[in-house]
Amino acid sequence: MHVLFVQRQPCIRALKYAIGLRNTNPEIRLSFAYMGKTLTELYGQGDECFENWFPLRGDPATALRNIVSRHDIDVIHSHNLPDTLTNLCIDLFAGKIPIVHDIHDLMSARETAYEDGLESAEDEMNWQGEERRAIERSDAVIAVSDAIFDIVNREGYRLPDITHVFENYVPERLIPKSLPGASRTIINRPTRVVYEGFLSRNGGHYDLRAIFRALAAEEMEVHIYPSRDNQDYLALADSVPNIVYHQHLAPEKLFEEITQYDFGWAGFNGTLNKAHLDTVLPNKMFDYIACGLPVISFPHQALRRFIETHHIGFIIDTISGLAERLRSPEVATIRQNIRACRRNFTIEANIERIVNIYRQLLNS
Repeated sequence: MHVLFVQRQPCIRALKYAIGLRNTNPEIRLSFAYMGKTLTELYGQGDECFENWFPLRGDPATALRNIVSRHDIDVIHSHNLPDTLTNLCIDLFAGKIPIVHDIHDLMSARETAYEDGLESAEDEMNWQGEERRAIERSDAVIAVSDAIFDIVNREGYRLPDITHVFENYVPERLIPKSLPGASRTIINRPTRVVYEGFLSRNGGHYDLRAIFRALAAEEMEVHIYPSRDNQDYLALADSVPNIVYHQHLAPEKLFEEITQYDFGWAGFNGTLNKAHLDTVLPNKMFDYIACGLPVISFPHQALRRFIETHHIGFIIDTISGLAERLRSPEVATIRQNIRACRRNFTIEANIERIVNIYRQLLNS
């Protein structure tokens, strides 16, 4: 089986799929058709998981036709956002090659433009139309959370027969082999909260400066590990006691290092994009679980459901009073639960569900 991933800008979720497929089903061949940077160019790793990289710049339709005609593609797995490349694949190959549409981010739930580092020539007013068409005309739809399907159903989109929620699981190799004691208590030191991931200063949901200040005002230590170095947050750490800025680390080193902290922060700035934030199950939450850290989040819908269902953290409405809550006996119980279940959330433990979708499409 030869699966072609298609995405404007290859991302970490696509890399996780590839790692899981390569580790569990090495007979499945993977190639990537893309418009921006390759995974290794952007993240420093990932190109090795694919046997071919096909740039789509200039004339994507002709490039896709040539890829399919020359490389025996069996399934197209198209990752949004936006949804235009899925629709191009539908126009070119519908009825000939099964097309899986993978919803990482639902455009209709956003109030701000999607930022993938690429200039967009598409009419932004038509993004919702593109979204509906991609969902309704694909052969299968995968979404990162069930909250995405809540919106899709509420909007009255016609889903294909094959739909599936597949979350942002962690590669098995990144899970630290040892963790600090699960029953450790926080005595005579501040509670240490870690954040790892993307940061911004544009007022959007990754602008976490006010949140970090509020955590520090609660006399907690805030440790920031940016996915890309950010001078604004370095300046914030220089000016606010209890905020510590760390240089970007490769995943293997990052996962080992953050086991030392007490909690992982997953809450977003909800000033904009509240509906979108209700659909998000971010990579960082699964990273924290892998490292044995209870997760703290605001009540974003999908995050709330997951955290409460699996009993792996705390949902808060306000940061005020949080430090005292995090010293409760419940913390030790949550830590023990995370240790018991963290390997359930690896990509390898779950990827067979995606392979079964591919096989079902090819056998239909």
